[in-house]
Amino acid sequence: MAPPPEQFESTKLRALDVLLREGFDRTSLEKAVAELAGTEPWIIRPAPYAPTGRAFDLLPPGIIEPAQAWELARRLQADPGVEDADPAFEAVYAEPGPAGDTARTFNANDCDWSLRFVKADEAWQLPGGASQGEGILIGHPDSGYLPHPELGPNFTPKLGWDFIDDDPTTENPGGGHGLGTASVMSSPYNGPNADGTLFVDGIAPKAEVIPLRVAKPTLFVPAPVLFNVGADRLRDAIGFAIQRGVHVISISLGWLPNAGMHRAIQQAVQANIIVIAAAGNYTGPIVVWPGAYAEVVAMAACNASAQPWAHSAYGKAVDATGPGENVWTAQPVDKVEQSSGTSYATAIVAGIAALWLAHHGRDSLLARYQGGATLARVFRHVLRATCDPWPQSQLAWGAGLVNAKACLEAPLPDVTELEPALRQTSSETVAATFSGLDEADVLKGLATTLEVDEQKAARLDAEFGRELRFWALTDAPFRRAIREGAGKTLRAALPPFSPSLLAALR
Repeated sequence: MAPPPEQFESTKLRALDVLLREGFDRTSLEKAVAELAGTEPWIIRPAPYAPTGRAFDLLPPGIIEPAQAWELARRLQADPGVEDADPAFEAVYAEPGPAGDTARTFNANDCDWSLRFVKADEAWQLPGGASQGEGILIGHPDSGYLPHPELGPNFTPKLGWDFIDDDPTTENPGGGHGLGTASVMSSPYNGPNADGTLFVDGIAPKAEVIPLRVAKPTLFVPAPVLFNVGADRLRDAIGFAIQRGVHVISISLGWLPNAGMHRAIQQAVQANIIVIAAAGNYTGPIVVWPGAYAEVVAMAACNASAQPWAHSAYGKAVDATGPGENVWTAQPVDKVEQSSGTSYATAIVAGIAALWLAHHGRDSLLARYQGGATLARVFRHVLRATCDPWPQSQLAWGAGLVNAKACLEAPLPDVTELEPALRQTSSETVAATFSGLDEADVLKGLATTLEVDEQKAARLDAEFGRELRFWALTDAPFRRAIREGAGKTLRAALPPFSPSLLAALR
């Protein structure tokens, strides 16, 4: 198999995400921006849905190169009124075609194989509360949707919003990826189909799925996990979903980290929303964001024979693995076809989360854990504890293969049984970015690439971690050099670092 093309391409800055300290306001930010940015007028606007009123987007007056953006963010962060400043970039992601066929335990030609793989059909039969996700709202930030019979009656676009065009119409010509991932959650159960008609069986067909358009696929990338948008749109969609009162958020996309997006996810989790996100496609030992955040259930992908999908991301940030290769999905023009990606493992587990909430009764769960643990923390604990074991390393592929029936059957844990945190992760460093590799090896590779000793590499990573992480994700030669530890001749080929990082290297 030929290696996939290099997937990350930096394009342009969308906004600087700024959080002010308490006691400071827009006037103080305007003054700081005027002093640092010169005569070119930046647009300052409040970040939508931010509860504190201290979050702002700085929109550039024109094209700003990444090095300039990182330098300005660093200088803003030094201002006494600024608590945090983090760039949000747009990027293009080039995804190769689907992986080839493999031997199977389940027959991947059966349209309902992924449903049966996770035992969702058996979970529906369990005694208890609602069986197929009734009463649960799933927020679905994606590329919008296209109409399709397989979406079913509980797909609810009237409750959604388009964050690309800023209007309530989430249907759009580029909505194929959102259509496919939504169908995996919401498609009605078809049962045995003797006439050979292709179909999709949704994991939680009676839950409501609300499309939130945050992605705009490009001509060459009709259905990517990583999209040509900025993290601010996803941040805003999460804020919208909180206000809409959703119970689960299914995020089959990701790219660079962003502080504002992370704060929105933290707010969602505190509001007892369960957030599921994709580990990423074609990124190897790098789990993309928001999946890499500790508050999020991050999903890797496998095939019908319980083998890892060849192009799934992996690493310590993965929580579990689910069907993602050759999953049957709704596709444009009323087709049903197989598609591959961690997107589908994510949608499947979002459906399992809806089943779990409906089975136990969300209000009952809130009453049980009031003040003791968020529902996201409890669900993640139960999901991981009930995974089926498999030979793959838990350091790369999470707790195992998800099992909806076991997840719903498991006794609800006491707060004292829960893990002390959702997941111990990641400082904002290059060493933590390659979650599928040993951090010491990554630091050695960084030291070699930058032509410094390991102690200095560790100091640079601690001080300039966000910027170094950005370049590792967007500059393929730099990323390869760090990973392979071969960079002694790469000094002239280093990315165009910010002036402050260049000065620190000297």
